Amino acid sequence: MNRRTAIRNVVIISASSAILPSCLQQDKVTFPLKNISLTGSQEKLVTELSNTIIPKSNFIGAADVKAHEFTLMMVDDCYAPGDQKKFIDGLNQFDKLAKDKLGKSFTGLSGTEKKEFLTAIESKENIPEEASKFYQTVKRYTVQAFTTSKQYMTEVRHYKIAPGSNFKGCVPLVKGSTLSYEEE
Repeated sequence: MNRRTAIRNVVIISASSAILPSCLQQDKVTFPLKNISLTGSQEKLVTELSNTIIPKSNFIGAADVKAHEFTLMMVDDCYAPGDQKKFIDGLNQFDKLAKDKLGKSFTGLSGTEKKEFLTAIESKENIPEEASKFYQTVKRYTVQAFTTSKQYMTEVRHYKIAPGSNFKGCVPLVKGSTLSYEEE
């Protein structure tokens, strides 16, 4: 065997050993969870559901504040093991319901089909309790993540964490009024 063939074989083996693990990668969650185990497709379903609940418009959406990660973290950290199992069962029931009603997984639906499906779930007619509870949990945490985000608090609510330049700590109040200050 000559030297060129040996070098070529070494390069091919080292390249394939670097590429092969990525080809065999399983369907995994993009961030670590301690107590619940999800597949990547289940995480994608929660992501798509959050993005459908609060879509991106001319303002931020659920994807911008990573509401799906907040939802999964809350379930992972704050729920009892039995409730975590109910959440996962509800997730599976939710996807099965989408497949039964519309013939596709929730992640495979178009935007209008997703909205119609969620409208049907909101009506709670012929909807399994587990799927409805899963949807309500994701909706609650998506709204919470969105309404406590920095962008929402500063651009919509105009919340100031500390008093700004209009704060006057040593100005006496006008008699008979608690809302206006005396100008000096």
